[in-house]
Amino acid sequence: MYNKKYEVMLSVLTILTVIMTATGVSFSYFTNGMIGEKASVTAQTEKIGNVTFDGGADFTTATDIEPDWSESKTFTITAAPSDREQTVYVKMDYVNGMPDLTCSVGEVSEGAKGAITLNADSTSTTVILVEKTFPPSNETRSITYTLTMALPETGENQNESQGKTFEGELYAEFANDYYYNSDNPNGTPIKPNGNV
Repeated sequence: MYNKKYEVMLSVLTILTVIMTATGVSFSYFTNGMIGEKASVTAQTEKIGNVTFDGGADFTTATDIEPDWSESKTFTITAAPSDREQTVYVKMDYVNGMPDLTCSVGEVSEGAKGAITLNADSTSTTVILVEKTFPPSNETRSITYTLTMALPETGENQNESQGKTFEGELYAEFANDYYYNSDNPNGTPIKPNGNV
């Protein structure tokens, strides 16, 4: 009987050993591992800032004028932060019939042209009043200019200016519209084609 117990126990142990071995083999595995360091991937676009032009209020005393009249108005150029240099022109398109009319823009140190000679032959003319270059900057910059128009008293007969008009339009534009991309890092006046 001792033999049978021993055989039964040996059989149970053998079965358990087989089961444990089978289980261990079936649940064992190899795995891959990763070693190394993290790295950042960042990208930032260049800033090409906008420029805003505020032409200011219209003249209020510019009707029925006589010699010794003058009026001034202000206008402002505001440049947003930009990584590129930008040159802005403030221009005036006008038709003038008054030979004695004068025009000037103050703040000559900021690109204003000062005294402007006006054409008085009633033809459409464009004149540059301001040529301002804004260097690259991370700050918004704003400059206000003063435009003064006058019909000065000359001490002589000014009938040639009598009953005449001056009509003008003040506006701003870039010296050149530029497009920037990897092929043109310094800009190009030719709009790139989207087909590569």
